[in-house]
Amino acid sequence: MLAVLTLPTALWAQGGVNGSLLGHVFDAAGAPLNGVKIVARSPTQIGGDKTVYSDADGGFRIPGLLPGAFEVTAEAAKLRKLVHKNVRVGVNAPVRMTFVMEVESAAEEVKVVDRTPMVSTTTANVVETFDEEFVEGLPLEQRWVIESFVGLNTPGASLVGGVRLIRIRGGGTEQNAINVEGFRMNGQRVAVKSLAAFEVQTAAYGAENANVAGGVVNMVSKSGSNRFEADVSGWLEDNSLRLFTDASDTEAHTRNYFINPAVSGRIIKDRLWFYFNTELRREVDARDPDPSGRQIVEDPEPFRFLSTRSTLKLTWQATPRSRFSTFSSVNREWNRNNGSDPYGREKIAQRKSDNFDHFNGVIWEWVLADNVLLRSQIGVQKFWTESGPMLCLSEPDECDHIPQIRNTMPRPLFLQNYEQHDQAITSSFEAINQIEWFARSATFGQHDMKVRSRVFGERWELAQSTPGDHWIQFSGTARDRMRTYYANDPRNEPARYGWHIRGTSALTTVHSLQDSIRLTRHLTFTPGVAYTTAHAASVGQEANLDNHAFTPHMQVAWDATHDGRTVIRGSFNQYVDTDVLRLARFGQGDRVYRDCFWNPATESYDIACSYGGGAMTRTFGLPCGPDGVNPDGTSCKEKLRLPRTWEYTAGGEREISPGLALGTDLVYRLYTYPYEDRETNRIWSPSGYALEPLWSFRNGRSQTVSDLATPAEARRRYVAVTGTLHKRDGDLKATLSYTWARLEGNVNNNEGNEFGGSPAKDDYYLFGYSPDDARHTLRGATTYRVTNWLQAGVIFRYTSGRPYRRRFRNEVTGMVDDYRATTGVDPGGNINDPGDDRMLRLPDVQELNLQLRANLQRMTGSNIEAFLDVINLLALRTTLAVDENDGPSWGTQRARMAPLRIRLGFRYRY
Repeated sequence: MLAVLTLPTALWAQGGVNGSLLGHVFDAAGAPLNGVKIVARSPTQIGGDKTVYSDADGGFRIPGLLPGAFEVTAEAAKLRKLVHKNVRVGVNAPVRMTFVMEVESAAEEVKVVDRTPMVSTTTANVVETFDEEFVEGLPLEQRWVIESFVGLNTPGASLVGGVRLIRIRGGGTEQNAINVEGFRMNGQRVAVKSLAAFEVQTAAYGAENANVAGGVVNMVSKSGSNRFEADVSGWLEDNSLRLFTDASDTEAHTRNYFINPAVSGRIIKDRLWFYFNTELRREVDARDPDPSGRQIVEDPEPFRFLSTRSTLKLTWQATPRSRFSTFSSVNREWNRNNGSDPYGREKIAQRKSDNFDHFNGVIWEWVLADNVLLRSQIGVQKFWTESGPMLCLSEPDECDHIPQIRNTMPRPLFLQNYEQHDQAITSSFEAINQIEWFARSATFGQHDMKVRSRVFGERWELAQSTPGDHWIQFSGTARDRMRTYYANDPRNEPARYGWHIRGTSALTTVHSLQDSIRLTRHLTFTPGVAYTTAHAASVGQEANLDNHAFTPHMQVAWDATHDGRTVIRGSFNQYVDTDVLRLARFGQGDRVYRDCFWNPATESYDIACSYGGGAMTRTFGLPCGPDGVNPDGTSCKEKLRLPRTWEYTAGGEREISPGLALGTDLVYRLYTYPYEDRETNRIWSPSGYALEPLWSFRNGRSQTVSDLATPAEARRRYVAVTGTLHKRDGDLKATLSYTWARLEGNVNNNEGNEFGGSPAKDDYYLFGYSPDDARHTLRGATTYRVTNWLQAGVIFRYTSGRPYRRRFRNEVTGMVDDYRATTGVDPGGNINDPGDDRMLRLPDVQELNLQLRANLQRMTGSNIEAFLDVINLLALRTTLAVDENDGPSWGTQRARMAPLRIRLGFRYRY
């Protein structure tokens, strides 16, 4: 890491997430103009106006601009001054401009242009860009989680369970890069209101993101301005504001409220600015009495949640050409009474959790020359999570010593204590360096070269214990069994009890080089190459995760109409998966435990004892079994590969009228050699429903062994066509999209990698449409200023039904984990008769949300807004999930759309 940081600045630095302006100046005859003064100014730009002069080819570039609305002027002696207003500078992608200067006349000295082209004619990125003003005016389902907005409103993306897991263009939920200020901050809780703008790159994002096989979300935080500003917002949700409920909806009182003050301004005018944001969210969900009517334990306590987040950004314009900034984010949250099945748990057997995470980063930007931009940054991050018994709040000295009592009759009951106590710590270090060089040469043409180096180190530690080191289970009044947990593996050494501690570490580097070459005035070719390394190590076990790979990248963009308003684009990229820290945990296995049944003769738990868990049941790259020997005596040891994704894109976009653009993109991805675990110790009979009677286990022991590998036959394929319409100026702003997509394969990389389950036949049955395969998706998000004091916002979505499965019980494993048909197919009564098969897909889902926002300044004299969000305006209760386990409850509803609910909020700005 130190070596990377001390490389000569002429070779390294970081491109970051700032925007830029670039373009050309011509006279009325089309000849380039040299020495024209270009000035960019904006309230968001620290350091005042930015000034450059056009070169001999008429070209200019203004790098390192903070996102916002700019006014850009071009002026020269004897030429009429030209002013472009409302030039929207976003994240990463440069804004291209063309100035056509006319001879100065006495009648008019200044020419004003209100709009600039929306379309980037030099890049092939498939990207969606959003600013804070647009997002604020939308009726969001969760206003405090940016991942939720991305998953629900970005073409090619989906929200997968909860509010934070997103899937983009077929990638797994762990294959995305969530960046703030250029730092990788996956999992970090950042105050959403602190963000000025963000972009979601769903494909064709080039060499610098060579280790991202899903999507890239780049976010820029607010920086303040020369004026002191205060911004306070808040909202309230209460279940008394729900409509069209039914008997299955909770009647207990629930409430969720949020407050978010922010202040910003200058410390030294045009030199030192600050922005500070903090938020608090409180949620209390009471619970109804036991819906079964068979109340055995006392009424459960309400679920309680509290979250506080803060963001601080300092920006110092040290010199006209150098700028330093710091970014810090802190999150603290806890919840209480969070155990599963609250009607089968005593209050003291509920779970509580506490979480604390923080991030601190330093960024240095330096314009080395008019055509050389340097950016270096270093960040550190830490997550701390503790989850354990509620009893620890009232009896902290005893909670880890009192064992849990369970009972299976007349219903599952958990008494006396919670069953587990965990503490996890994840810490990371990141260093990013990049330099951009904008070279202009009469011989070699125009080049925008970018060299980037990223080093990311991460460490994870987990400590686990079970109160009393065991739990006891009854079946009614009869004693059943006892499970004992260990801090070590007593099969190899004397037993130890208490906390079981394990850890892993990982180091990932991505070094990339790309060059955006203007082959002609209207054709841009961007080749690139990246070198990626990934290494992981586990305490006490060889992880065998040490790999490197070169990946090629190339883009082409053509301004087909030669007016800066049309682009035809295409790209080819390869990406690799470097999420090796999570995979290194696989080799450590779970805690070792021993199950023993009650022996009436000895009145103790000492018969039919068996062990489970431990690292000895986990292997790396041994597909033929834990011994690693093929039947012919040769070794089957395999080195794990870096999973590789092949991506092809083609598309185009046209600004059909000022401020209105229409586009389409084709995205094809093939995911190969994914990390997968498969059971390798059992020897199945040809039917796949039972074990071979003479030789059932390869190592001779009755145990399940899971092997982590990168098999060639495991893969998935994603293909999609997306059409988009964007309108970003005027009273009406909108982003509309339609996506036809197909996602299929035998791995999901989302809810656990299931390739090669128990019976060997699953290798075939698991191939099919992914559970996230939605053939048609229509999305729309619009805001409309009805009057100067009233604005409306609408979100509409339509998603065709996703496939689901029918899983059957396997008598060998004792679990419902057998498949007798591919995903999305019911095999019917006869597995060998395709005539009785039928497709399994959930209903189509439609969502409509509405916001009304009123500015009350005329009535109050202050800049106060009141808004009302109506979520699920159509009051639909569509089924979202069903029971997939074969039996009487198969196909019954497990989840459905929440009822219509209303959120009340306000915003005050000074």
